[in-house]
Amino acid sequence: MNQHERKALDTLTQIVAVCDVLDQMTKDGSAVFLADIRSQWAAEMGLIRIGEYVNRLPVELLRQYPEQPWRTVVAMRNFAAHQYDDLEPRRVWQTLVVNIPSLRDYVSTVIIPGLGNAAQPDGDTAKSHG
Repeated sequence: MNQHERKALDTLTQIVAVCDVLDQMTKDGSAVFLADIRSQWAAEMGLIRIGEYVNRLPVELLRQYPEQPWRTVVAMRNFAAHQYDDLEPRRVWQTLVVNIPSLRDYVSTVIIPGLGNAAQPDGDTAKSHG
């Protein structure tokens, strides 16, 4: 595994870790989450972190997995970071219980296992452009 793949792996591992933390926040149910502003704010920060991590991933890697809504993930990050007063807690909850588990499963079962194999086909991952 080259340096770029290792860095991508570290970033993907961080995405999985944040997804795991967010999953723990859903264990007490929606009523508890919707009544607790601290949990809502913490969840928003988790969504921001995931969006930041996605922004760190190489574009080539993201293009290999077009079925994932990468732009939506980053858009949610931007919304949570810049329009937090307009962020509806029920929307955050739905993201936590629907999108986050799906993202976690895909990253951990498809992208991470395929990382070492994906960079070879059209070559030139070893060239440095900077």
